[in-house]
Amino acid sequence: MTVDEVYVLIAQNIKNSIQNDNWNTAILYIQGDDNYVDTSGQYTDSDKNVQHLDVHHFDSDVDFAIMELHEMMENKWNKAVFTLVSDGHFDMEFIWDQELADEIKKLANE
Repeated sequence: MTVDEVYVLIAQNIKNSIQNDNWNTAILYIQGDDNYVDTSGQYTDSDKNVQHLDVHHFDSDVDFAIMELHEMMENKWNKAVFTLVSDGHFDMEFIWDQELADEIKKLANE
């Protein structure tokens, strides 16, 4: 998969998981690395109410695509925020959280 294909897959799954046609912005929070992914999210409806994004209904390919994206990136990250606007515009922010990295390393050594 290419980076663009990963972005499209994430966006499609976000759109498919929102039952309300009148939404403005959705945010997917990602934690992970080359071996695991954990996601959660929310969206804002047209009345500016924050709703839970049901990531459990995402295609299983999404986690694998995010792991591939992690491998492809030159700058390593363990958190990311994917923001999707209902008109199709999106942004992806990559974050390095040293505390999370230390926790993962500790758990892996147990």
